Amino acid sequence: MNTNPSGIRLALLALTFGLSLEAAAQTEAKPAAQKVPDVEIDSATAKGDRLRRPGFLFLELDCYDLAGAIDFFRDVAGFEMNRNDGAFVILRSERGELLLNRRGAAPKGAPNPPVQGPRVEIGLVVADLDKAFAAAQKHPGWTIADRIAHQPWGVRDFRVWSPEHYYLRITEGP
Repeated sequence: MNTNPSGIRLALLALTFGLSLEAAAQTEAKPAAQKVPDVEIDSATAKGDRLRRPGFLFLELDCYDLAGAIDFFRDVAGFEMNRNDGAFVILRSERGELLLNRRGAAPKGAPNPPVQGPRVEIGLVVADLDKAFAAAQKHPGWTIADRIAHQPWGVRDFRVWSPEHYYLRITEGP
């Protein structure tokens, strides 16, 4: 008779579930499923983070005035600080994430490019467009490109150029 404890477990598994010894060995060898945490983790660098799942999209921008960019995205789009490492910050909303890097001061006397690379439009959905527009007008260096308008596709929005020439469309949901 086999007195090996693992052999006895395999035999019991096989008898209990009608498995072959080989199938019982494979069943026993599988690790137990790991329990998913009950609490959402809100940290872009932690495993299991509530946002950073497959398909999640985030945006990383270089900024001449990091503090001004933080204020703009907080005041206008409602983002909150998630992480601040001095020259690098992560701002978050319920559904998105902005990574902002401090970039050296804008070169003195050098012409500013009209756009940041090929035209890229960065869209941010806000809860209150009128409030966001009023806040955007108070940020020096952020230029209103287009005032609030009703678009043919059914939403209202306005457009802004950042000091680094990023083109942002601030919009309401449909």
